[in-house]
Amino acid sequence: MRLPTLALVLLTPAVALAEPAETLTKSAPKPGYELGIRVGGYGFRREGDNRPGEGWTECRMNGLGLFGGRTLSGPLFIEAGLDMYSSADGPLGAEPTDLPVDRTSGLVSAAIGARTNLTSWLRGYVQLGGGLELTRVSVPYGEERIRDSKVMPEGFFGAGLDLKIMKGTYVGASFRTLVMGNFDYDANRLDPNMGWVAPPPASDVFDASPDVAAQGQFYVRHDL
Repeated sequence: MRLPTLALVLLTPAVALAEPAETLTKSAPKPGYELGIRVGGYGFRREGDNRPGEGWTECRMNGLGLFGGRTLSGPLFIEAGLDMYSSADGPLGAEPTDLPVDRTSGLVSAAIGARTNLTSWLRGYVQLGGGLELTRVSVPYGEERIRDSKVMPEGFFGAGLDLKIMKGTYVGASFRTLVMGNFDYDANRLDPNMGWVAPPPASDVFDASPDVAAQGQFYVRHDL
């Protein structure tokens, strides 16, 4: 009887130590995936226009896109997106000095973020990301058009809110501050009646420089 009793005493601590490890392994959450669709628009800040909320109307762009994400450890998550945008007149129209550019862009982006539950049905998040803009642009010159294609980097910082409408499904809105390429060529130089000898080269008209834009988006996302 002594030998079985001794074996039982020796095995009891090992079993006790193994149980918490198994519990921790089972309770660790699996990475979650999500998929969504979004619509939105953005505009560049008009230089010298300091009116609150009204100075971001240069080169207005509207579009839609798809995005997917994956949860990481803790509050962290990653997201990738593909969006299509095209130029559109804002409610106030364009200024006479604006470059009359027709711009169609595909945006490929990736971001890392952190989010937290504010209530059982509302959560907030912040994001930092970047990507590439592949764009085709053109401007009128008399009866012709000057065209070009560009590949330009972009970066952004954003924040948003998710509202839970059913299990695993959220609607939300986000606001982003973008840093991306914009064009500031003098629109008056596109008037052939001004006596220019030849149309300006596309490389001059579409010489991009970094600019700041404000973007708003609405979306639906679903946990897979």
